[in-house]
Parts: sequence; structure tokens; C-alpha cells
Amino acid sequence: SRDGNPDEQPERRVRITQPFELSKIEITQAQWVAVMQEPHRRSNTKQGPEDVNPSHFKGPSRPVENVTWEAVQEFVRKLNVRDPKHVYRLPTEAEWEYAARAGSEQRASDLDTLAWHQANSGDETHPVAQKEPNAWGVHDMLGNVQEWVQDWYDPVAYSDSGAVDPKGPASGSYKVYRGCAWLSEAKYCRPGFRAFDFPANSAYWVGFRLARVPK
Repeated sequence: SRDGNPDEQPERRVRITQPFELSKIEITQAQWVAVMQEPHRRSNTKQGPEDVNPSHFKGPSRPVENVTWEAVQEFVRKLNVRDPKHVYRLPTEAEWEYAARAGSEQRASDLDTLAWHQANSGDETHPVAQKEPNAWGVHDMLGNVQEWVQDWYDPVAYSDSGAVDPKGPASGSYKVYRGCAWLSEAKYCRPGFRAFDFPANSAYWVGFRLARVPK
């Protein structure tokens, strides 16, 4: 960002050279349960969807939240075993922001049509894809839940990392999540906003979406 928080600066241009697909919606609770529930569990155990779904605001079409970055990696591992044609992963910060901007800087006047945030959410998440998609057909990138990405957090990452397919620092203490959530003030619902937490922590305003590439 040109005028955002210090860790959103300096404004810079990056080049993404490798094609990728990004899920049009935030991963839902139904999708999470479908992947994470043990399909061959022992008959004497009782593992229902409620045991697998960590979300605070329950609903199959709502985004899954309250998931740690580490738990998301297990979801990705299980999904990759199931699909012989693709490799799934979290998007990088650069990929996420590229998709969020969708070729332009989103105007604040359009926010209510695109995002659930503090002023219109009723203090809860909502089923995915109820708001209009951005110019590239992607829903909820600026609201509903914030989204884990692949990168380690560094407050000066934009000064230190390369300009071609940047992947962030090689190591760190925190992982980044992007976008805004149902509890976010509108001023933070912009493509450049960054937040972070320990990879073993979860919050009921943080979920994720996935990138994938062909094997």
C-alpha cells in the first residue's frame, strides 16, 4: 500500500510468472469435514461432523474458521492424496493480493456489495458467495473471514524479498493471514492489509482458501 500500515509498505510491483488457480470461495465447513473426517474409522468410535469441525459459527456453507495454520497443512496433505491431477497449497501473499486486487484498487464505496465486515455482518460469519464477486469472479476476499496464506511474517518483507514470485522469508515465528473478517472495521478491508499469528494459534475470524496447480 502507498498509505497503509508500515508493514504494508513500500508499494512495489511484483511479477508472478507461474500460473495458478485460486478457489472462488473460502473453504467451507462442509468441505473441511468432507476432507478431515476419517472415512474408515473404527465402528466403535463416534466421530461425527461436530467432532471434526472447529468452527465457532456453525453452518455447512459458512467458511470454516478457528483453524490453525498447522491444521490447514494437514487438510492440504489429505486433499493432495485424494486428487491425482493437482497439487493444493495455500497461496503466497503475492498471489493472494494479486487475486484480491483483480486488476484494480477496490473503492471503499463498493465494500458493502463485496464484503461482510463489522458494520453489516451482525457479528457473525455468513455463508460464502452471498456477496458479489470481484472482477475475476472471486468471492469474500475482503470480508467474512481473514485467510491464512503460505508466507512467514516479516514487517519489512516488501523491502527484503525479491520481485519475481516472492515467497516471503525462509523462516519466522508468525504466519500471515490476509483480508478482513466479519469483525473488521471497514478501513482495514483493503487488498493490502496484513495480519499475523503463531501457526499453532487459531481464531474464529480466520479461515483460508486454497491455490492449486496441475501435477
